[in-house]
Amino acid sequence: MILSSAASLCHKNQKIITSSEKGRTHTAINPDGKFDLRHFRLDGVLIKNQLCCDFLLVNDTGKKAYYIELKGQNIQKAVEQVLAAERLCSAELKGYLSYFRIIPSKAKTQELQSTVYRRLLSRVGSSRLICKSVQMTETLN
Repeated sequence: MILSSAASLCHKNQKIITSSEKGRTHTAINPDGKFDLRHFRLDGVLIKNQLCCDFLLVNDTGKKAYYIELKGQNIQKAVEQVLAAERLCSAELKGYLSYFRIIPSKAKTQELQSTVYRRLLSRVGSSRLICKSVQMTETLN
């Protein structure tokens, strides 16, 4: 099990959770600390020598898992990484709804039109897959 024995990077009811790397940042706001959260660094820490995304934010109260990839430019590779992480964590997060956040340094239009990206977008919808350059802040619900 990947997550069960790992220590979370945040406190259970922490109000602001930040994932950052090389100038790219994802910030999650936990309004009034109402959700029980866990935050993990996956790539190179909990998961080694396998394709996966950088971070995972788990909302245990809302049964939601946010797979976060902080990327240079290759959106197709980022999609592969978030999906690989979802597969690796699926047994421990059974019953959780997956959300995918890709934060590239630059998002090229043709990358967002790629078959891999569009296939995931059509499967999960625009609220569950968000690609936003450099920085993203969202309020959890």
